[in-house]
Amino acid sequence: MSLMQVRLSTPNAPPIAEVGGKAASLIRLGHGGFKVPEGIVLTTAFFASWIRHIEATGAWRSVIAMLSTSRTRLPSLNERERLVRACDDIKRLANGLPFEVDQQIALDEIHNELADGTFAVRSSSPDEDLAGASFAGLYETVLYVTPASLVDAVRTCFRSCLDSRVLLYKREMHFENLSPAIAVIIQRQIESAISGVAFSLNPLTNDFDEALINASWGVGEALVSGDITPDTVVVNKVTGAVIEQRLGDKGGDRPEVACLGDEQISELTETVKQIESLYDEPVDVEWAICDGELHVLQARPITAYIPLAKEMQTEPGARRFLYMDGALTDGLTISGPISPITGETFDWIYRLMAEYMLGIPAEELELEINKTGFGFHGTRLYINLSMFLHLLGKGKRIAKQAESTNALMAEILLSPDLDQYRMDKPPAPYRMLNLIRYTPGIFWRSRPLFKWLLMPVLHRKRFQSEYDEAIAWFDEWVTQPIDYGESLASALRTLYVQAGLTTLISTGPALISFMYLGVMRVKGLIDDDSPEQVALADAMCRGYPDDQIVQMGLKMFDLATALPASEFADLDALLQKIDDRDLPEAFLSLWDSFIEEYGCRGPLEMELANPGYGEAPIVALQQIAMIASAGGQFNPHDMQRQLIEEREKAFDELLTILPRRKRRRLTRAYDNILRYSGSRELIKHHIMQVNERIRRRLLRYADEFIAAGRLDSTEQIFELSMSEIEQGVDEATFDLHAAATARGATYRKLKAQVRHFPMAIDSRGRILRPERKVEDGALTGSGVSPGIARGVVKVLNDPFEKEILPGDVLVAVTTDPGWTPLFINATAVVLEIGGELQHGALVAREYGKPCVAGIPDVTTALSDGQIVEVDGNAGTVRIIETQVS
Repeated sequence: MSLMQVRLSTPNAPPIAEVGGKAASLIRLGHGGFKVPEGIVLTTAFFASWIRHIEATGAWRSVIAMLSTSRTRLPSLNERERLVRACDDIKRLANGLPFEVDQQIALDEIHNELADGTFAVRSSSPDEDLAGASFAGLYETVLYVTPASLVDAVRTCFRSCLDSRVLLYKREMHFENLSPAIAVIIQRQIESAISGVAFSLNPLTNDFDEALINASWGVGEALVSGDITPDTVVVNKVTGAVIEQRLGDKGGDRPEVACLGDEQISELTETVKQIESLYDEPVDVEWAICDGELHVLQARPITAYIPLAKEMQTEPGARRFLYMDGALTDGLTISGPISPITGETFDWIYRLMAEYMLGIPAEELELEINKTGFGFHGTRLYINLSMFLHLLGKGKRIAKQAESTNALMAEILLSPDLDQYRMDKPPAPYRMLNLIRYTPGIFWRSRPLFKWLLMPVLHRKRFQSEYDEAIAWFDEWVTQPIDYGESLASALRTLYVQAGLTTLISTGPALISFMYLGVMRVKGLIDDDSPEQVALADAMCRGYPDDQIVQMGLKMFDLATALPASEFADLDALLQKIDDRDLPEAFLSLWDSFIEEYGCRGPLEMELANPGYGEAPIVALQQIAMIASAGGQFNPHDMQRQLIEEREKAFDELLTILPRRKRRRLTRAYDNILRYSGSRELIKHHIMQVNERIRRRLLRYADEFIAAGRLDSTEQIFELSMSEIEQGVDEATFDLHAAATARGATYRKLKAQVRHFPMAIDSRGRILRPERKVEDGALTGSGVSPGIARGVVKVLNDPFEKEILPGDVLVAVTTDPGWTPLFINATAVVLEIGGELQHGALVAREYGKPCVAGIPDVTTALSDGQIVEVDGNAGTVRIIETQVS
């Protein structure tokens, strides 16, 4: 056979670049002994001349330009519509491309070899069916193809690599190369009596010990495309027992009869287990039963699942642990993968805290998830909740405390499913008697902590003075020149210790006074059954513009309105004007002030691999441009003035309503809120100032290593550990490239695979999530910012994905301060993770936007284009119109 053809039965293993992911998988399955229908692959070489011709056209260059100029990761609806039209034009061009001599010879050979019967013609792209990107449903398959229609089927499959959906998916998955590439498989059509898809884990629960099988009569194309409801069987892979079996309508064909018998279920389960073992990762398998024989039509890695580090997994069938994701707690709020170096900084913070509390040097303490109960594993920061459940009782008290920052976590802590994860015998360090034994020593070492916690209560004036001095000192200290000669580990210790000390003596006690002696005290003084008092208490807890992040949003709004909107049409040109100081002085003064104060902040800011506004000003300009596009429809300054007026009025009204014995406490609580509202974001702001200095050190190392040819890109520095970086500095022969490749492999894979990690997952991968509550047709969560508003749903997985326009309802898993500019345009906010004191709720309240949090899987429950009513008072989200864009 020529280079343009490869048989699926080849004894070789052709590269994916030659035959595509689907064909490579079928060849691998054949080598593994599985029954695969015979067939031939038209390789990427077959289509190379067509690809070259298309890429040389101006139409293709225009498509690439459209993708590169969009301000957001997912282009707007208008941009997508233009892209669809442009790609359709290119596909029409492809229809007219002639077959060259070599191509025609290859097709004639296939005609001669596979002259009889019908065929299944399938696309096989080098980009698809990979561990990090599946492209499921984007490339074409044509069934029951006759020899006479083979050419048309091949063209159909080729055209699919030019589809706008393929290009958008590549862009979303951060593919650097957007060039089209395709191979095509021509197989014997299997006349299947039963067909379907089997998953080697349960995609509904993520459970590694369960297989899920979908089955229907005949050919499975309608099942794969979602046109029918198949039978569903869930099987325990450890015991082989059927856990659940549901009959589907199967398109009206014998809906009352199960497609699969016990032996077939057993054979399918065993087959999918063997394929999972062959691939060494979870797989989904398309299969067909013809004349009583099981055929494998396709197998690919499952990309839409949550992996778990090997060291966190218990054996199949063994007692399970339950893990809580610490990176989703308030203050961190990172829902995606965390780079190795960022994870190590989190690890350092925990170890320094343990050093302070326990007296164990941070360098000697190793945090391992199933020994100490905490650890950074598989790009996440986990807590082994099973090791502490005996201390929580029924969880009601801690759930009540968690509700203020994470309503979803509070529900999980009250779940009856929690009992199965309780350990028969808690680990020795956390047994009650041992904890009692440790407590006096912990209290003794922590006595300065208790002293400073009491300072705002016992010595208010003195604390206020020392609070102001400590913050001023830290701001000056953290801007001192960096000593690049100091080792990375030493610098990290110094930076975090100083941030910790500032927290201990100033921002920490202030924040506790604000939250517990202020906000929570006000809420505790009112009658919860009185709507009037609840509304007044809510009003008292809003209207505090001295908050760092509220101020950041206000300054971004000022910048957006300081120039004509036309200036934001070309952000590269605008940035050049800023550099050249070729703009009105009023704008430049605002800009300089913004960068000086908030240059260390930015979207997804707790991840060291992400630059702040100071380093990447274009990111700030993108968000400011989005605000400018609204034309000042919502003015946050006006809202702040209104909220301040309402807050003062609410305090006066509550004083007249509450009994005399509560008035003094209300006044004291209000004073605490006024004094310390500015502390709400200061702890994190100090950490971001520290992290900016750490990032600058890392970038300095990266530049040196790249110049010496020891690293390929800046991004690789974040895939190393501190010890590897220091070893690279000390030893010129140390292979930094290999170290980054090895350590960063999991991080890179998960960046492509996982958008959001769950709050709770067990040691066999099962995700523990509360049931989504629906009352009277409305999704129910926790109201964390009052008000009622209607708008168009806009689901965002990250702050770069889409623009939020006036009237949009922002729907997200969680937010951090870098999302703040999006709140200005949003009419309301809906979050999966968050509580009354979490960032999203805080900003929503200060901008007067209704916000509901704690709705499980809200980013899949709601879709772009739906019209919803968000009721922040009742904590509900009601779908008004279901039409989606």
